[in-house]
Amino acid sequence: MLNSTTELGSRVLNWTSSVPPAIWILFAGGLLNSIGNAFLWPLNSLYIHGVLGKSLTTAGIVLMFMNGAGMLGNLIGGALFDRIGGKRVILLGLLGAAGSVTALGFTKYFPFYVALIVLLGFMQNMVWPSFHALIGELWPSGGRRAFNMFYVVNNLGVAIGTALGGFLAEISFLLVFLLNGFSYLLYTGFFLYGMKRTGPRDASVTENTPSSVDRSPPAAFQSLPSITIPVIFLAAGILIAWTAYSQWVGPLAVYTLQAGYPLSSYSFLWTLNGILIVAGQPLLAVFLNRFLRKLTSQLLIGALLYVATFVLIALYPNYTGFLLGMAIMTIGEMILLPGVPAAMTLLAPKERMGFYQGIAASAGTAGRMLGPVLGGIVYDLWGAGVLFSLAAVACATAAICFVGFQVSAKKAFPSGKVTS
Repeated sequence: MLNSTTELGSRVLNWTSSVPPAIWILFAGGLLNSIGNAFLWPLNSLYIHGVLGKSLTTAGIVLMFMNGAGMLGNLIGGALFDRIGGKRVILLGLLGAAGSVTALGFTKYFPFYVALIVLLGFMQNMVWPSFHALIGELWPSGGRRAFNMFYVVNNLGVAIGTALGGFLAEISFLLVFLLNGFSYLLYTGFFLYGMKRTGPRDASVTENTPSSVDRSPPAAFQSLPSITIPVIFLAAGILIAWTAYSQWVGPLAVYTLQAGYPLSSYSFLWTLNGILIVAGQPLLAVFLNRFLRKLTSQLLIGALLYVATFVLIALYPNYTGFLLGMAIMTIGEMILLPGVPAAMTLLAPKERMGFYQGIAASAGTAGRMLGPVLGGIVYDLWGAGVLFSLAAVACATAAICFVGFQVSAKKAFPSGKVTS
C-alpha cells in the first residue's frame, strides 16, 4: 500500500510539474473571474423579468442580442489572435467587460441596459477563443488535459459563484454587478503577471516544447474547404446542444420560482453542477481513459446524456427531477464540452488556431443566443412540458451531428489523429 501511494504521489507531482507556471497563473485568474461571472449569468433572465419588469420572451430576446454580439466577439477575437497575438485581445476584452458589467448595475433605463449588456457580450466573448488558443500555444504538450483543466477550474468558480450569487441578489443586485466587474479586473492583473512569467509567443514554449499532438493537418487538407464538413458538423452539434442547455438559465429559472421554490434553491442547482464537476473529475478521467478513449465517442455520449436529462425533467418537472436532471447533465457536459475545443485544435492548421477556436466558441455562443428566446417563446405559448420535450429532441439532433463529425473526420484525416 505504501509503495502504491508513493507511486501515485510521484505521478501527481510529475503531472503538476509539467504544467507551465504561466498556465497556473492564468487558471488562478480564470477561477476568480468565473466566480464573478457566476454571480450574474444564471440571474440575467430573472433580473430582466423581475426587476426591469419585462416579459420572459423579451428577456430571451435581450439575451439573444447579447449572445449575438458574443458570437461576433468570438470570431473577431479569434481572428485577431492569429494577427496580433492574444495579449492585446484578452486585455481589451477583460477591461471592456469590467466597464460594461459595472455600468449595468447603475442603470434601470431599459434601452441603456440592452446596449450595455450587448457590449458586455461582445467584450467578454472576445477573450475565450484567444484564451483557448493561448493555452494550446503555451502548453502544446498538454493536449486534452489542458482543456480539461481549464474546464474544471471554470466550473469550480461556477460552484462557488452560484452558491453565493442567489444570496447576494437577495441583498442587492447592484452588489452582484459590482463584484462581477471587480472579478474582471482581478483577472486582468493575473493575466499580466502570467504573461511576464511566459510571453504568449515565447519560442521556448511554442517551438522547443515537444507536442504529443501534431496539430497540422496533412498537406492535402491545409486549405479551409478540405476540412469544412467536419467543422460544420462539430459546430452544428455544439450549437444545438447549447441551445438546449441554455434552458436551464432561462425558462427553467422562471419556472422554479413560479413553482414556489426560492431563488437560493435555483442557485443551488448550479452549485451542485460545479461541485460534481470538480469532485467527479478524477473518476471521469479514469472512465474516459478506459472506455471513451476516442474523442468522437466523448462527444456522442455527452449529447446522449443531455437527451436523458430533458426526458427526465419532462417526466418529473419538480425540484427532485431538477436535481437528478442537473446531475445527469453535469456528467454529460463534463464529457462533451472539453472535447469541442480539443477537437477543433486537432482540426485546425497551426497558423489559424485562433480562427478555428473562434468558430467553436461562436457556435456555442449562437446556441446560448437562440436558446433563451426560443425557449421563452415555447414556454409562454405551450408551457414547460413541451419545452423540455423539444429540448430532448434537440439534443438527439446534436448527437446525430457528432456522428456526422466522426464519419467526415475519418475521411478527411485517414491517419485517425482526429477520431482516435
